[in-house]
Amino acid sequence: MDRWRAELILVGITLIWGGTFPVMKVAVTAVSPFLFTGLRFLLALIVLAVLWRGSFHRWQPQTLHYGLLLGVLLAGGFLLQTVGLLFTTASRSAFITSATVVLVPLLQFFAQRRRVAVAEWIGAAVALLGLWQLTNPQFGPWNTGDILTSLSTLFWASYIVALDTVTRAAAATFSVSVQLSFLQFAVVACAGIAAHSLISFPSPTHVSSTAWLSAPVVGALLYTSVLASVVAMVAQTHYQRYTTPVRATLLYSLEPLFATLLSWVLLEERLRVSEAIGGGLILLGIGLAQHAALQSKELR
Repeated sequence: MDRWRAELILVGITLIWGGTFPVMKVAVTAVSPFLFTGLRFLLALIVLAVLWRGSFHRWQPQTLHYGLLLGVLLAGGFLLQTVGLLFTTASRSAFITSATVVLVPLLQFFAQRRRVAVAEWIGAAVALLGLWQLTNPQFGPWNTGDILTSLSTLFWASYIVALDTVTRAAAATFSVSVQLSFLQFAVVACAGIAAHSLISFPSPTHVSSTAWLSAPVVGALLYTSVLASVVAMVAQTHYQRYTTPVRATLLYSLEPLFATLLSWVLLEERLRVSEAIGGGLILLGIGLAQHAALQSKELR
């Protein structure tokens, strides 16, 4: 697999993920966000098992360990981000999530002892300034959705670094990628359903039993489970190994741009001037950090 082909696939994955923001924004205001996440990955688990049932004949002990680790990180990211969408806009959620790309070099430094360049530190500072401008331009407190989404970025960044380590240590076969994805889906499905059962999270809208049968919710469930989970995440698990975490996160930074465009088309959302400035600063910080990383010897 050539690197450029793998990275082109990652761009396609990012486009699919960008569509989840406006789609889930509609869904989680009508139904329980925890239960939605659990059912999303339960459905993805079933679809994956049916499509690639021949991939489960041989298991290695390390695959189970790796899959559970990735699943825990994935569950933390999804649950926090999904609930956050209850209290913030789809485009703001996407921009805040883009801050993940700045955290990856920092996590690589602590986990893999990779040196962080001065330009990367500057990029991180600019991105954090943009995050503040985006979520708190009037000096008031952050809203609940912004805080939860910001916490989810820690899980996303850890997941990307861990996925790089895991997939380079595991066998580079599609069957192993399917097995890792299966375990991740199982953990997130269990976490979502358990959270729904154990935690009473306040919802800004009334949730009715018939809401699950509405076209927006059913469509969101199918889109996120089949396209954004089975297709996109299996592809991410398999193809990210052919590039580096820094290059991968640079490609993933296109997600808020796709999400903003799709939110404008589907939800008619508009960014205020202050929010646009904040989003621009975040992307500028990402660009500075990734430019420095791409110039390092690690990526040559």
